[in-house]
Formats: sequence, C-alpha cells, structure tokens
Amino acid sequence: MTLTVSVIVPWRPDGAEREAAWAWARARWHERFPGWQIVTGTPPDGVWCKAAAVAAALPDATGDVLVLADADVWCEGVLQAVTVIAEGAPWAIPHHRVYRLAPESTRTVLEGAPLGGPLAQRAYPGFAGGGMTVLPRATYERIPLDARFTGWGQEDEAWAIALACLAGTPWRGTAPMWHLWHPPQPRLTRRWGSDESLALWELYHRARLDPHAMRAVLAGATREVSHG
Repeated sequence: MTLTVSVIVPWRPDGAEREAAWAWARARWHERFPGWQIVTGTPPDGVWCKAAAVAAALPDATGDVLVLADADVWCEGVLQAVTVIAEGAPWAIPHHRVYRLAPESTRTVLEGAPLGGPLAQRAYPGFAGGGMTVLPRATYERIPLDARFTGWGQEDEAWAIALACLAGTPWRGTAPMWHLWHPPQPRLTRRWGSDESLALWELYHRARLDPHAMRAVLAGATREVSHG
C-alpha cells in the first residue's frame, strides 16, 4: 500500500531571518518531494505554542504519514524515515547530529550554495521530537504535542517521552540535520525554556515508564486546553 505524506510546519512570521529560512526550506520540500503535501499551521495570536500551530494545520493535512518539521531545518534522512514508517516503525527520527549554521554560512546557503560551512556551535545529537519527526497520523492523534507548553523549550522533549512510552521505541537515522541561523528566541537558559515548561516536562519524565500515568498526563493536557 502506498501511503500519502503531509509535511506539517508550525509557522508564524517572526523576522526577516526566519522568513528567509522558511522560503528556502519550502522551496526545497517542493523540489525534493513534489508528491508530498506541505501544510503550515499558525497558532492564535499571543504567545507561541507549537502544539496549537500543529492543531491548526492538522485539519488540512490529508496524509497517512505526518512529517512534523521546523521551518528552519533540512534533513535528507526524512525519506528513509517515511519508508520505515510505511514498513511498520512506530515513529521515526530522521537525523542524529544537528549542524547549526553560522550567520555567514546561512547567508551563502540562502544564496544557492550547498549546505555546509562554519557552524554557530559544535554539532550535537539532536533531541528526539525536535527538528523533524515522522509518524503515522493516527499516532499523532493519539499522542499529540501538549498545548500547555508555550514559548520555546521542552515541548519537543516531552512529546518524545510520551511517544516512547505509549507508541514504542523510535527508529533513528544517521543523516545530518542542518539548521539555518536566526536570532535565538527568549528563554530561561539555553537548555530550559521557562520554569513552567520545566515543571511540565517533569510530569512527563516521572511518567516515562508508566503508560497509565502517561495517559493521565496527556488527559490533563486535554482537559486544561479544553477548559482554558
């Protein structure tokens, strides 16, 4: 059976650098995978919420397989990740190490140069759930991002914990993930987004080995958002 693919990109215009990065990535998606649907989702006005952005895009996404991709990244391993999902993997991480390009190398890439060049920091293993994640649509509908995370930080990590607990061990590729430079978003530290996000992440971390407890965490997210 041939599965259809929708790429969901959480997106809100936020400065020239981010807009240029998304224009480059969008063109690359269309060029490399012309048969895949590209859908952007924008959260309501106010503080950024990745889960709300994905929720806004989901009704328009028609694919059996979803690729959740940030607007400023690229990874050639995404095709292999989609393939393993079609073969039965519960969810997939296309990349291993993340290569954050420096401003000057980002500029040359946007001008048409191949991906590469000086980095803004040393390459590092990417967090599961961040950058790009590939999974069946039904799995996302059962285990979605938590809309209680707002701003930047921990929403991807918490989601990956929930997926590992309730869907199973992911397949992980070895391809590099390239990240185009833009000014960093405000957060508590480089590691932690906010005190609120840290406290919520701890709920996921404590429930990581207990599917019943994890489902309760997700149910709490649903109740809070529906009554918020």
